[in-house]
Amino acid sequence: MSVERDRLHQHRRLWQRRPALRAVYARWFGLFLEALPRRARVVEVGAGPGFLGEHARLHRPDLRWIATDLLAVPWNDAAADALRLPLRDGSVDAVVGLDVVHHLADPGRFFEGAAHALSPRGSLLFIEPWVTPFSYPIYKWLHEEGCTLALDPWHPFPGPGKDPWDGDAAVPWGLVRRTPEARWRALGLAAPRVRLLNGFAYLGTLGFSERSLLPDGAIRLLQAVDDRAAALARLFGLRAVLAWRRSDGAGPSAAGDGDREREQGEEPAGRDQKAPGD
Repeated sequence: MSVERDRLHQHRRLWQRRPALRAVYARWFGLFLEALPRRARVVEVGAGPGFLGEHARLHRPDLRWIATDLLAVPWNDAAADALRLPLRDGSVDAVVGLDVVHHLADPGRFFEGAAHALSPRGSLLFIEPWVTPFSYPIYKWLHEEGCTLALDPWHPFPGPGKDPWDGDAAVPWGLVRRTPEARWRALGLAAPRVRLLNGFAYLGTLGFSERSLLPDGAIRLLQAVDDRAAALARLFGLRAVLAWRRSDGAGPSAAGDGDREREQGEEPAGRDQKAPGD
């Protein structure tokens, strides 16, 4: 997996050179940290270049954070497959990840294993791509991973030989919109809560490219636009905070309370609804 490892090293190199990119991600990292109780036992899956774990250790040293990834790299704590987490039942308070769910070859296997690992008040917290009228054409035609609304979100990558970097932005949207609450309960989870996030500032950075589309000052202005246009995230959102709790507990939810979710563009779960391109 030398190609995958080289890509992680490239991301770490770009991270050091791109302060605006770090500022955009810091906002997302903060949403994880705000949701986690003091001294929580946290396992991060798909940690990749290690930025979330580094941020957590700096800003929330009380958390007992273990960063894992499929690849063994020196900046993470352990190599582990998210589909086969080596965790005892009830051993962690949260399983978290950034841009992980839409890469999973078998989401059902992951959710079942992660639910067993959660303590009675534990939660799964993820930030993932989300489908809106604005984001759909971006993910569909301008992003390397694509956005296939018709896919089966529980078996999104049929056939053998899935590359770890293969992903589809429609997977999280499909899981939330097309999964009845009973299926989540069978996995040991309550239905997910969703908070939509705008991503104008992220688009301005061009992600992990060699250079930004806009200067750093303009990206800071776009962060303010993201905040002020939060109520329009149903139309213009690019990402979503997804929070599941164990069905027998009330774990932390990055989506916040019901009023706050509506202000930020909450999406109801478990309803099959048409989206752009259907």
